[in-house]
Amino acid sequence: MPLDDSDSRSLPAGASVLDRRRLLAYAGAVGAAAVAVGAADGLRPRSARAALLLAEATVGVDTVEEAVAQAALSAWGGQSNGRIPASMLELVPASVAGSGFLRDDAARQFFGLGLAFQSAVGRPLRITEGYRSYDRQVDYWNRYQAGTGNLAAYPGTSNHGWGISCDFGSGVETSGSSAKRWMDANAPSFGWSPTGNTFSRPEPWHFDFVSAYTGPANAVQNDSGLIALRVPEAMPGVGTSYTCVLGFRFLRHFTTIEKVNAFRAIGVPYFDAISRSHFELLVDALSIPRSAVVTDADYWRA
Repeated sequence: MPLDDSDSRSLPAGASVLDRRRLLAYAGAVGAAAVAVGAADGLRPRSARAALLLAEATVGVDTVEEAVAQAALSAWGGQSNGRIPASMLELVPASVAGSGFLRDDAARQFFGLGLAFQSAVGRPLRITEGYRSYDRQVDYWNRYQAGTGNLAAYPGTSNHGWGISCDFGSGVETSGSSAKRWMDANAPSFGWSPTGNTFSRPEPWHFDFVSAYTGPANAVQNDSGLIALRVPEAMPGVGTSYTCVLGFRFLRHFTTIEKVNAFRAIGVPYFDAISRSHFELLVDALSIPRSAVVTDADYWRA
């Protein structure tokens, strides 16, 4: 499956001619700046050529400048495409190293989608690539321009760089498969749209999270008082990689990531790679006896 993909998105339905003209006027201003920045970032000289070379442009987006303006419509939280701090993103599992991050609302809906997918299709929903840093976008673009790589979005225009795109595996990458058909029919109810179907060279694996951004990271209020976490260090009686949900006088050990993801889908915070010492301090603070930290723990006291 290609690592590079197209990310351009068409104007919202019902956009007027005036809206289009405003967009193009904006493109004239930001496009030149983007090309200048690209030169400083080590892009190949051909990088300012028409987006048609990408074989990815949606209808009405014909140049790099327009692609840059199109990408600006997906900006959120004052962040820069491909340069979003990890602290502003949510950790998710992904095959491509360094890409396991999504915007928090996209991540929550991914976990919910994953649970539904596994129930219907019978296997976990895998992310091949999620977040794409600007440096990786430059690398993909340069390899594409040199004829040694796959299709690539112009750096700074990839929706992967906003943390709202995923390339999926698990059979979704194959057009006509049962997994792909299920995703096309059901992913939109979780805010994930099969936008890769509309690319000039279709990419069945590519989905964008298209729900409106509603606030900064961790904006969902967690009234449950619960947190999910994983302790990778060995602990007596439980071994390594102890994953659980904690609350006041409450401890539940989970042996499958799907159970943890069910909590993450409703906004319960998740902390990965907590040290054993910090975990023990947390257990003490929540009035959980250390003797309750066992395999298959299901501890609760009023």
